[in-house]
Amino acid sequence: MTIAVADVPLHVSAVDGPVIRSAGLAFALAMAGLLVMAGCGKKEAPPPAAVPVKVMTVLQQDTPLFEEFVGEVTGSREVSLRAQITGVLMSKHFDDGSLVTEGQKLFSIDPRAPLAEQANARAGLAAARADLARARQDVDRYGPLVKENAISKQIYDNAVAAMQAAQAQVSANQAVVDQASLGVEYATVTAPLTGRIGAAQVFAGDLITAGTTVLAEVSEDDPVWVYFSISEAKLLDYERRYRGGTPKADDPIRQVRMTLSDGTEYKLPGMIIFADRALDPRTGTYRLRAEFPNPQHQLYPGLFARIQVRADQRKGALLVPDRAVVQTLGKYFVTTVDADSKAQQVPVVPGPRYGGLWVIDKGLKPGDTVVVEGVQKARPGVPLKVTKVTYEQLQAPAPVAQPPGGATKG
Repeated sequence: MTIAVADVPLHVSAVDGPVIRSAGLAFALAMAGLLVMAGCGKKEAPPPAAVPVKVMTVLQQDTPLFEEFVGEVTGSREVSLRAQITGVLMSKHFDDGSLVTEGQKLFSIDPRAPLAEQANARAGLAAARADLARARQDVDRYGPLVKENAISKQIYDNAVAAMQAAQAQVSANQAVVDQASLGVEYATVTAPLTGRIGAAQVFAGDLITAGTTVLAEVSEDDPVWVYFSISEAKLLDYERRYRGGTPKADDPIRQVRMTLSDGTEYKLPGMIIFADRALDPRTGTYRLRAEFPNPQHQLYPGLFARIQVRADQRKGALLVPDRAVVQTLGKYFVTTVDADSKAQQVPVVPGPRYGGLWVIDKGLKPGDTVVVEGVQKARPGVPLKVTKVTYEQLQAPAPVAQPPGGATKG
């Protein structure tokens, strides 16, 4: 006889029938228990919790496109201070590397030599004035006598000539006095401009040679100049687009922006104020100069920076924040939100950057919503808890946390 227990056929003979039936029943009960346990193990897992993210709608606007060049910051005026008299340096009156104002006292040179020259010149001037006074007296005395023919006209003419010579000598001696007085004035070296001064290159006790010894370097740093060069191809492209015309002073094409070497953007815009007369034949580049205001003296001569020059304007460009774009193995992706509020990773082709935004050439369309905060957690297919923000809200600084109870430290 054949009995099917849990789909397992059992063959039972007449001799051992009772024993086999008991074993078959036990096996059937064991298999039923295993099936119940297997059924319990297949219980479905709960759905994943929604990931909180911030999203914004893709921006669409006309966007100026910029090209970037490396530039060097210089002072708009840079002066090497040299003394105009020879003498021993007595003292300096500034801190190395500090800001100085025009007319500020910087160095003192021993004034005794120019003071002595001034005194000598004044003495010569006094003697010349005395000679002039005596010559005038002779002319005044001889005038009536020559009219009465009491003296010859030759004597009178000689007196007049002596007076004129004495007057000329007074003028010459006055010039000597003025020159000597300048020497006394030059004993004090003052700042020729307002700006930043470097380290003094001389010390008290050094002999200063007029017109030769460099005392210090001073740079006017408000405004600053930034020199940068563009390639010959860029210059020709510019000439084709503007047909050789010179843009007006307020033309947006002349406005430039600057990013410092640490990646921070300088807030104040600059303006191109100079273009060289010719290309540099050694490098094949064309030099330009931009001027930037520097009222807070943040920019130092010698800094290297990246200069963004306006090259074109993209009509209806699609833009997303930099933080929304993820680069993986040389490819770029953004995370969008689909109709079911789930994350979806979309490959994109980014274009040029514009401030904190990135132009997207391919991969997005107007109205798409992209994740801008929580991108790393928003994996494809994960449900999202969406909070919509604007780009302005995204750029706003985070509020400062207050102590419990609103108390502030005094």
